[in-house]
Amino acid sequence: MSDQFEKSIEEQGAPKPRRWRKLLLTLAAVFCVLALALAGLGVWGYSVTVSPRMLPKVSIDGVFVGDMTREEAAAALEQNNWGALKDKKLSVTLPAGASFTVDYLSSGAALSMDQAVDAAYAYGHDGDVFENLFKFLLNHIRAEDVAREARPLNEDYIRACLAEGQKALSKKLAKKLWTVDRDNETLIVVKGAGGVELDQEELYAAVTDALESGAETLGFETLARQPAMPDFNAILVEIGATPMDAYFTEEFDVVSEVIGCRFDVEEAARLWQATLLGDETKIPLTVTEPETTAEELEALLYRDLLGSMTTYYTWSTANRINNIQLVADKLDGLIMLPGEVFSYNDYVGQRTEEAGFRIAKAYADGQEVEALGGGICQVSSTLYCATMYARLETVSRTNHYFKVGYLDYGLDATVSWGQPDFKFKNSRDYPIRIAAYTNSDDNSLTIEIWGTDVDGYSVRLRHNSAEVYDEEYTDVLIGYSIHTYGDIYDADGNYVDTVYENSGVYYFHDEDIEWPEDHRPGNVIDAFLEDYLNPT
Repeated sequence: MSDQFEKSIEEQGAPKPRRWRKLLLTLAAVFCVLALALAGLGVWGYSVTVSPRMLPKVSIDGVFVGDMTREEAAAALEQNNWGALKDKKLSVTLPAGASFTVDYLSSGAALSMDQAVDAAYAYGHDGDVFENLFKFLLNHIRAEDVAREARPLNEDYIRACLAEGQKALSKKLAKKLWTVDRDNETLIVVKGAGGVELDQEELYAAVTDALESGAETLGFETLARQPAMPDFNAILVEIGATPMDAYFTEEFDVVSEVIGCRFDVEEAARLWQATLLGDETKIPLTVTEPETTAEELEALLYRDLLGSMTTYYTWSTANRINNIQLVADKLDGLIMLPGEVFSYNDYVGQRTEEAGFRIAKAYADGQEVEALGGGICQVSSTLYCATMYARLETVSRTNHYFKVGYLDYGLDATVSWGQPDFKFKNSRDYPIRIAAYTNSDDNSLTIEIWGTDVDGYSVRLRHNSAEVYDEEYTDVLIGYSIHTYGDIYDADGNYVDTVYENSGVYYFHDEDIEWPEDHRPGNVIDAFLEDYLNPT
């Protein structure tokens, strides 16, 4: 059987078993050599991988660190002023003088020293043993600058910088589209006012290119769309109105003036087109100024002290002083338009404890009594004097029964809730404002009337007096009849006219009258009340 098989093999030309054994031994030897070689390469690659040193021909942005440890590489970078990169920035200038900066380290365009050393060491150490060995062998042939491959840009940071640039540009252009320079008769139009949009994608590409090339400056002017030309015809309609003077409304609010001006629309368009974005286009104007401005009208109001009076309450009680101060505070700042009538009772209101009034001495029916609001007649009288000096029209006024201690004859005005009342009218052509204040240092009350003095006239008050005798006891002097006048003088002190102000009778206190022995008290008071309640 065996002989037949061998014969069959020989007939087919197959090798003999001995030759097969030689082939197998050869293959085994080759495999062993390859295995040993692979193992050797693996060991070699492992030694490269775990080596603490950089590959032999490695650089970091031109700084040679081949065959160095991390510490030695860091020292080499330090010697080459690598730390200065932390301050390196790209400055980008935009239209209208806007700008922004991009930090090289934050953008990823530059590596920190630690990042650079890590990138240098990673080359030939961060792969498997064979990959690292391959890079090791390749590096002997070709040098490698790892920093150029290890800088992935931080897109989020760069786009945030771009947004700041757009914000800066918008701020620069956040101006009114146009203004009128009256002094130089110029219409100033800011090109792009109101804001324009940068082409963000082109700007991003320009910034990243600049970062990768190491540039420190970049100019960029590409817009997403060009600013539209202003509607100069509409501007002309707005500012080319007929000039109008400022004026007062019926309530004496001031309506501002209108400035008239003209300009050449076609010339304006040519000048605007030749202007750079963010710059001012200066267009010549023909300006027509109004004769009266709002500022001038406002300056007219309350500029002049028309009249004032100061009285003193030196010997007053605390309650009386409280009442005076309370009414003065109410009056202070009161404004009256021309033609308005002031009623003391209506404005001050009923004198009650709830309103803050206190009990003090007052006159009632010719007698001195304690009453709520005692003392406020000093305020009404001081106000009355101020209105006479201001040449305002008196509508209703009644004098006291007795002469008051704080004013001369004919200058007082008594008030009581209901009647009598003191009223006056703003008979001037402009509003008036009342200033009323007290001074605790000298116990004084001052009332001033401010307005617009158009003629400069002033008033000097005087009175004539006549003796008044009792009707029954005709030889008994009981008081004086007073007639008050105002002499008018012009601004140069020249006499102009005399106006009648008031008349009234001031009675003596009963204890100051020399009555006969058969005198019946009350006759004088009854007579006064008859005149007081039924004035003629």
